[in-house]
Amino acid sequence: MVHLMQPASASASASASALRVPRPRPACHTTHHHAFIPYSSAAMFGVKPPKVKTRTVAVPVRKAPNPAKPAQLNGHATGRSGATTAAPENRYKLSSPPRTKTTTTHASASNGRKSVTAKTVVRKRKVETYTPLSSDDDSSEDDSSADGRKRQKMSSSMEPMGYNRCLEPDPNRRIRLPSPEPRGAVAEGQTSTKRENGAPVNQENGTSIKQENGVHAKQESGASIKQEQAAEIEQEKGSAPAKTKKGTKAAMIHGRGICRRFDTDYKTAFPGTAEPPVVMLQYPSPSAPERFQLSLPKDPSNFNPLDDIYYTIEEIVQHYLPVDLATELSSEADGTVRLLKRAAFKNQPDEFKRIVESFNATMKKKLDDRTIANVLDSKHAIPLSIVKRILAQVYWRTVSPYAYLLKRVKGKETTYGELLPNFVHNIFQQTGLRSRSTFIDLGSGVGNVVLQSALQTGAESHGIEIMDKPAEYANDQANELRARSKLWNINLGPINLLHGDFLESPQVDDVLRRADVVLVNNKVFPSKLNNQLLDKFLDLKLGCKVVSLASFGGGGNKQGVRNENSIANLFDEERYDSGTGSVSWADGSVEWYMMTKARELTPKL
Repeated sequence: MVHLMQPASASASASASALRVPRPRPACHTTHHHAFIPYSSAAMFGVKPPKVKTRTVAVPVRKAPNPAKPAQLNGHATGRSGATTAAPENRYKLSSPPRTKTTTTHASASNGRKSVTAKTVVRKRKVETYTPLSSDDDSSEDDSSADGRKRQKMSSSMEPMGYNRCLEPDPNRRIRLPSPEPRGAVAEGQTSTKRENGAPVNQENGTSIKQENGVHAKQESGASIKQEQAAEIEQEKGSAPAKTKKGTKAAMIHGRGICRRFDTDYKTAFPGTAEPPVVMLQYPSPSAPERFQLSLPKDPSNFNPLDDIYYTIEEIVQHYLPVDLATELSSEADGTVRLLKRAAFKNQPDEFKRIVESFNATMKKKLDDRTIANVLDSKHAIPLSIVKRILAQVYWRTVSPYAYLLKRVKGKETTYGELLPNFVHNIFQQTGLRSRSTFIDLGSGVGNVVLQSALQTGAESHGIEIMDKPAEYANDQANELRARSKLWNINLGPINLLHGDFLESPQVDDVLRRADVVLVNNKVFPSKLNNQLLDKFLDLKLGCKVVSLASFGGGGNKQGVRNENSIANLFDEERYDSGTGSVSWADGSVEWYMMTKARELTPKL
């Protein structure tokens, strides 16, 4: 007799248990389809238990990026030519290799998971202190340069188009260099006023303020242009910026001079030409044009003549010409810079030269009919984008090629970093610095803030630096700015740079007594030095403002117990946040302080 229902035997139980073994967790996401028949039915009809059908879906594992290829950000290479740039290790270093974080994922071999090591490049903000060139990633195919690097489609200005920040208009500021006046042309009843670079006579003491911008602006004769060109060619043969003797005219360093001086670091921008072509770019002034050699740097972090041409033309078009003409010359379809980039991409050096010559002809025409003069005379504040462009040109030609020497300076324990132009602009705005003000930077480094003060506000600007090399390069920058501001047709304020200790300088003591704004980056100053500075600030006039990166403890709401006659209590101190991208040593916002002298020290009876 055959039993249709058999009791579960030990062997049957073992078989059933074998079917019910828990599934192992797969290495990746899998989908399982099970065909399960009860054991009793299988035994009843003699059907073998079916096999478990499993379908495995493979998930691709992301591979580690190839370290030989540049990191990508939003579909574009980070930085020019895909090179990433990290923040400088100190105030003078331009760039350093990017840091990387390594993330490792481990798994046991039993589940088949792979061990993946991925490197993520941490991209730090490129410091704009010395190389404030920006680009727009929105570019089309014909915006690439001859070496395959993508270039921006529209504005390369430091300030976005349509967002041209300026300080409050200063009615006493004359932006344009004065036109030459005929000799003896003094109206009856008027006294002849001596002007040096258009600076008015000091109305307080009747003496003229010495301008540091060179001689009177005048129409350049053919002989003077040839002399400038000859001096430039002689300067190109040297290995360092030519030193200007005191009382002589500052010699400008042309773009071609940088390429000639470091010729092994450059290649022609137009392959197939025996020698790199040379073009002359006319600025919005009667000065002789600047020479540019159409070369590309082998290291993208070095000076790029083509970029300099593009940026300069964009600034001139945007700020020196009437709106209708500026709109035409900045067109996306056939604007000047657009056509130049197209000629560079198509390797057409003759076309590139022709476009530059056409732009030069426009400049000369607008100078002759006084269009440029009228536009400048209507302004009483210089757009920040122009300030950045000129300062960038100055730095590239004087400090950047020799910045590595600044790493070797001694006495860096009391230096911290540089304030970037955006931050300096905000300081000038907050302190109300004007063309009739006096500004001094205690510890001026290579002179960046002092030069920005003279250029942007027209104020009488002073600086003192104790270290040798930075003080030397500060004077090189000042000489270049004096010559280059003439090229841009901009009237500078007086510049006076000293080499020495601000605690021991009689000249500094004299300036402090009449200063309106004092800047000191005391971020790492010891307390003893800060106290010595407070002693110096006793001589400041009422209303003078002291800007610092660390608090001096002014005001009654600061920490610490102070008596009524403490020096810090003579000042009212306010705290501000700089915003991001303001200093060379940090990406985020930093604190800064502004003390205003509100009281005099009360003498004891």
